[in-house]
Amino acid sequence: MIRLNALDCKLKNTILYIKKLYRQSLQLNPLFLLACPYCGAKGACKKRGSYERSLVTFPDGKPEVLRLKIPRVQYPCGKSHALLPEFIVPYFSYSLPMILMLLSDYFHRRLTVCGICEKYMVSPPLIYRLKKQFLLHKKQWLGALRDMELSPPDFMEELLTSFYARFQNAFLRLTTYSFLQSHKNPANCSRPRFGPADTCPFCHNL
Repeated sequence: MIRLNALDCKLKNTILYIKKLYRQSLQLNPLFLLACPYCGAKGACKKRGSYERSLVTFPDGKPEVLRLKIPRVQYPCGKSHALLPEFIVPYFSYSLPMILMLLSDYFHRRLTVCGICEKYMVSPPLIYRLKKQFLLHKKQWLGALRDMELSPPDFMEELLTSFYARFQNAFLRLTTYSFLQSHKNPANCSRPRFGPADTCPFCHNL
């Protein structure tokens, strides 16, 4: 799996129309710039088909299911990778902007759990699963002491007002998996390779 920079802006200012963001992510990340997460080879990949996946988004205040064609590439080492923009959480059917909007409503107590279920057409177990994953990754990112100091609503606000692409790259480098991802990366993904310019936008200097 290779993550494509699609949210090189503040999430709060992002127009949440995923199809447009998806096309932009493919245009802004030419194949000759993509490095293999396994062997580190750069500019040596070839297209290797694609697959379709569903993604639930939340434009215009209501859930919408999109079908996206996800391209795959293969490197000389033999490993193949899907090209996933940051707004797709690996192994999850809901888009990142929708998940963060849902959690923001939860942590800021704008709606009850029942109200959130009605608004986003989700179940209570899903809300609590997302909450658990968010709090786990918040602690992994901030560390125990900083995690106790920064409330979930404040951390959410920093995510929404920072440059998410930089945070996602730094979190991936720290943990080897994407923010809010509940399943580990498969065996053909090792720790991503980053240059010295890849630093955290608000919490870490990695």
